[in-house]
Amino acid sequence: VSPGQLYGDVLYFATEARAGWAHSDPHPFYFWGYFVGLNGLWLLVPGLLLLDAARELAMAQRGHDRPRHKSH
Repeated sequence: VSPGQLYGDVLYFATEARAGWAHSDPHPFYFWGYFVGLNGLWLLVPGLLLLDAARELAMAQRGHDRPRHKSH
């Protein structure tokens, strides 16, 4: 779900930037507080979850790749 959320948010910001920010309120509080700040959370949270998942997968792979000692 996180990659899909990131993709949607990037499209949201990119299309608005391409339109010259025409659909956002020009007041600084609204733009930075609401448009960038609150919508930015939807980039931050999935990004952090993806980083955590990648870290966990890397740890699991390292554990799997360790040579096992045979007991004779």
